[in-house]
Amino acid sequence: MMHLLFVETNTTGTGTKAMKIAKKLGYKIHFWTMDLEQYESMTDDHPLNFADQVVIIDTYDTERMKEELVRSEVNFSGILAFDDYHLIPVAELASYLGVKGHDIEALKRARYKHITRTYLESQCFSEFLQPPFHIIHHPDEIIDLEISFPCVIKPVDDSGSNGVTICQNRRDLELSLRLEWQRQRNERGYELKRKWLIEEWIEGQEFSAEMLYTIDGWKLISVTKKETYGSHAVECGHVTSPKLNPFYDLEERCKRLLNLLGLNYGAAHIEFFVRGNNLYLVEVNPRLAGDCIPELVELATGVDMVRHVVLQTLGISEEIAITRQRYAAIKFILPVEQGIYQTVSGMEKAQKVAGVKRISIGKLPFKANEIKSSYQRLGSVIAEGDSMENTITSIQEAMDLLEWGIVHE
Repeated sequence: MMHLLFVETNTTGTGTKAMKIAKKLGYKIHFWTMDLEQYESMTDDHPLNFADQVVIIDTYDTERMKEELVRSEVNFSGILAFDDYHLIPVAELASYLGVKGHDIEALKRARYKHITRTYLESQCFSEFLQPPFHIIHHPDEIIDLEISFPCVIKPVDDSGSNGVTICQNRRDLELSLRLEWQRQRNERGYELKRKWLIEEWIEGQEFSAEMLYTIDGWKLISVTKKETYGSHAVECGHVTSPKLNPFYDLEERCKRLLNLLGLNYGAAHIEFFVRGNNLYLVEVNPRLAGDCIPELVELATGVDMVRHVVLQTLGISEEIAITRQRYAAIKFILPVEQGIYQTVSGMEKAQKVAGVKRISIGKLPFKANEIKSSYQRLGSVIAEGDSMENTITSIQEAMDLLEWGIVHE
């Protein structure tokens, strides 16, 4: 029996799809987690539906996991992580096991946002511009800084818009930093570094480049246009297509960026703004995109990025060919008012709207307050079409058919 190890997973289904793919390839799935309750919102895609063996363990403690590897006496063919917080522990375990994985130093340059900024600045990299930025360790440090407003603050190692705030003035910035100072762990139990970036806010359209590492190096698979909501820049919608071309030599610039960072494995999700004739880098994620974007990419291009990452982990190379030229989109359902969302109706009609591929609703009842991160989203609708306009219209038509039962406290 061949064995594949998954250390945690993400909550939008990418990791569990990888489990399905691995099982079809004949692998026994081992799933290590520190807390199964963090996957409560997942129903059909719950990791327990696919894991052959589950170990409850501190997945942030690399030494403890090495001890478990020795104790288990299982010969693992590969090891995978699908969330930001476990990329480095998994890379360390892959090195320990002698299986395929990221170069750890390159991974750190991409994983930690402040290191990315300072490294690219030191290399005078100009293919993507960077906004003026400061790195702080304590809220009091802003007293002596010259800061242009609006600015954005972000923790250097969180994701899902957690801790991100667009600040219009110094008072906003002080309040946001004080709140952030109190937040020591995130929803995944990850202990946050006590460091934040303060950056000039770049006005412009935000995109991301979905990249795969291949036998010929990095390849651009699709471009995603992003939509965000509110002062915390919560991502509320994406449209992806191989037809989207926001910048004439985007693929070459992305390749040079990833090569400079030293990344040569897996996938990458590069977020950037286009303003005028310039690209401004938001961040480099050395992994597959979240928010169901790999599913959208497959609908739009025919390329199963998840499958290629699994095969790469196993040391298998497969030809990558873009076989479709479509548009695929997701719109996240955000609560429109405060209260407890207890029920939803109209799902059957909404699912029948032309172009709609999938409607997902999170676990109900759901208590809605301020929308500050991706954890405050109620669900999503995915559709595909032959144009961006038709695809988005299908999603909106489906969303308009959903009726929510809300109890106001």
